[in-house]
Amino acid sequence: MYSIINHTQNLLTALDHNMSNRDLNSAFALIKFFSKKEHYLSFLNGNTLFRTPHYYRTCEDVGRGDRNESCLLFWGKKFGGQKPKFELIGNSNLDFETYESVLIYPTTEQNDSWMQSWAIMGPHNGFEHSLEQLQEEFGFYFVVLPAKNIAKYAKLVEKHSGSKITYGAIRYSENPKERSLTVKDTKFSYQKEFRFYTGQCAKD
Repeated sequence: MYSIINHTQNLLTALDHNMSNRDLNSAFALIKFFSKKEHYLSFLNGNTLFRTPHYYRTCEDVGRGDRNESCLLFWGKKFGGQKPKFELIGNSNLDFETYESVLIYPTTEQNDSWMQSWAIMGPHNGFEHSLEQLQEEFGFYFVVLPAKNIAKYAKLVEKHSGSKITYGAIRYSENPKERSLTVKDTKFSYQKEFRFYTGQCAKD
């Protein structure tokens, strides 16, 4: 896998800069959906699951999967789609005809973070119009986290995992150059997403 990078800041700076808590300030609560009863019951029993962004890049599920999750572009031969073309400057020994996948990401995010996704329930964010689609795509089991308990939940996960937790609302953009851990394409804005992040993991 080839990685092409084109920006210059660190991961934590990017998280702090991009997170918008506008929706959070007026939120009633966060809601997390589960498609399987065993996952729902496991959460209620104190087990909380964080996944890597690359899991979602390669996920085929509608709504859950996003080829461009936390990156500017991802292409994998086994997933199909149009193969990216590159114009090289100067001499290069790279054989782009043989590559199996391509991952392009900004240097503001040299690494990914494990993450956990929820949706924001707010009085003015249109959540009620997204509820049916969210249930169809993510499942009919759910848990609700009151907004006043978000920091408490983060501290609880930190306590039991020993890893620092960062969190905030996702921002949506039409500009593909802004894609990152905290910015997704506008077509996903119906998800009203809020994320918890922990640790660092490889981009692929």
